Amino acid sequence: MKAAILEEPGRLEIREIRTPDCPAGGVLVKVNACGICSSDAKMVTKGHRALNYPRIPGHEIAGVIEQSQTNRFKEGSRIQIAPGLRCGRCSYCLKGMDNLCPNREILGFTYNGGFAEYIAIPIEDDIVGSLNIIPDAVSYNHATLAEPLACCINAQNKINLTKNDTLLIIGAGPLGLLHAFVARHKGAEHVLISEPQTHRRKTAIHTWADTIIDPGTDNMTEKVMAATHNNGVDALIFACSQMGLNEPFMKLLAPAGRVSIFSGISPQFSQSSMDFNQIHYNEFFISGAYGCTADQNRNAMELISSEHGPAQELITHCVDLDNILQGIEFTASQKGLKTVVEVSDE
Repeated sequence: MKAAILEEPGRLEIREIRTPDCPAGGVLVKVNACGICSSDAKMVTKGHRALNYPRIPGHEIAGVIEQSQTNRFKEGSRIQIAPGLRCGRCSYCLKGMDNLCPNREILGFTYNGGFAEYIAIPIEDDIVGSLNIIPDAVSYNHATLAEPLACCINAQNKINLTKNDTLLIIGAGPLGLLHAFVARHKGAEHVLISEPQTHRRKTAIHTWADTIIDPGTDNMTEKVMAATHNNGVDALIFACSQMGLNEPFMKLLAPAGRVSIFSGISPQFSQSSMDFNQIHYNEFFISGAYGCTADQNRNAMELISSEHGPAQELITHCVDLDNILQGIEFTASQKGLKTVVEVSDE
């Protein structure tokens, strides 16, 4: 089969390798589409802390089951793959928190991923994967959004975003926009997005945002307070790596405000000091959010299947496997929004 293999940072090679066998109690999937995440672009250019080399990257995967050795899934089924492989036995898995499983493996990071024509997924083993059926009305390209959407669901569940909340999202890249989409689905009263790039602000205001903030020219405090009747926002989500929680952001929160540290923060912004009395007296809540669970992938697939799914607004570029480096560059340069590798046109 053809695959994109990352030998080391800066060295991604397209070449023919042996097609993996269908694992006992598992499935062999023919990959039709795989989204390119900003973390994929980072690992190709700079490396990644969770990555083992050599590796086939790609964790936003949709395809069709070519072979099955499990009664749970039939050959020919159209499926989306949750990238986390879990043990299913530890305390975290038993509590539905399998994204924190200490035995967790991740497709595209510690296991070979979806930038290839085929991928093998264990289903009945010591480490297990999770598949979701793609409805007939949903394309493979659109199904690749399920994993990043599931990550947004995870973060918003952790801060208990609910109907009538006001929300400020920092960053209007693909994940920031998906956060806005999820917030709208949850019934958020007012969604604000701060984004320095003009084309991303335009997409945000034409889709799910009520208020757009240009951090280069706007007074963020004034815009937030004007939009929230001087109360501040109920929730704040950091959907970019170039900004971290600090005192000015804390002052934008309403009492009992909740914060999600959703994106991994670059080292120059990850260290912060703040007045913990603000957290105490205002009952602020600060949460991390890393990845997503198998159940959240299923919920995301259901949400994508709704008539108001976000795919049309977000997928702005497609490449084939031979031209994946063009897609990596497109993602790294932030020229558009989401890039999808169309591995097979069947």
